[in-house]
Amino acid sequence: MLIHAALSIALYCQRCGKIEIHDISYFLSRNKVSMLKCSCNHIQATLVRDDSNRFRLRIPCGVCENVHEHLIKLKDIKNFTIRKIYCEKDYFELGYIGKRKYIEEILTFNKLAFEKTSCNEVPEKIEKQQLVLDVLNKVHDMVEQGNVICPCGKEEFRADIMGDNLVLECMHCDSYHIISMRSESDLTFLNKTETITLKHASNYVRNIDLD
Repeated sequence: MLIHAALSIALYCQRCGKIEIHDISYFLSRNKVSMLKCSCNHIQATLVRDDSNRFRLRIPCGVCENVHEHLIKLKDIKNFTIRKIYCEKDYFELGYIGKRKYIEEILTFNKLAFEKTSCNEVPEKIEKQQLVLDVLNKVHDMVEQGNVICPCGKEEFRADIMGDNLVLECMHCDSYHIISMRSESDLTFLNKTETITLKHASNYVRNIDLD
């Protein structure tokens, strides 16, 4: 017997940049956490069917570093077409939820639109998004490895995207560090950086150009 998926979830991988479509079954076990992974093995999201007959989708966002949660009621799925998923803070497109055929149609449309475009706006936007993700992943790895140092000795940081810069701040004092994300050369420089040492606000000029 052929059992169709309840819905599909397509997510842009925040490691490799590709989009992966995940088919979700009606018969997902209750309260069991399912890992949605990209083909590169990066965990894109977790999915749980709770006791209220809802799918609870949680997406760790590499842009704002929050976890975005989406609730989908099973009773609403039959009328589902497609819905875009965005970063709630920076309005960064994360993927789609809906019926697989609608997701494939919009991905095909996007591909054709990309191929037909005669200007560089679309490629530049895609390259910029990938550059931001690459910088965020590198900074995250440096934090995990203990290679981001604050004078106060604490090891909890937050990152905010401001224009073409990533502002890395200590969550316990005013120390921070600004990382440029204007071009690939900035990423190359960051990849060669072994440690990042935050400086106290008194040693920095906060009125910088973030446009």
